Amino acid sequence: MSDTVSLGEVAAQLPMLEIACNRCDRRGRLYTERLLAKHRPGLPMPALQRIVAADCPRMQADKIYDIGGVYFPGLLTLPQCRVTA
Repeated sequence: MSDTVSLGEVAAQLPMLEIACNRCDRRGRLYTERLLAKHRPGLPMPALQRIVAADCPRMQADKIYDIGGVYFPGLLTLPQCRVTA
């Protein structure tokens, strides 16, 4: 059994996924139905973090302390979806 939560598990509980960065003001929401159409249901949420933040300049930072911290605030309220950045 894996401790990693998948996109399919999240989509079964949330119609919209909130995304935020703990290093900058970037925030947004994505429909989980659209995410499922584009990605497979078994996609681990940490992999989705990297995908949605791929265009962020902080994800390509030269200094480790400057790297962005994408997280999903709405998952913190779901009992079986404890995903951290």
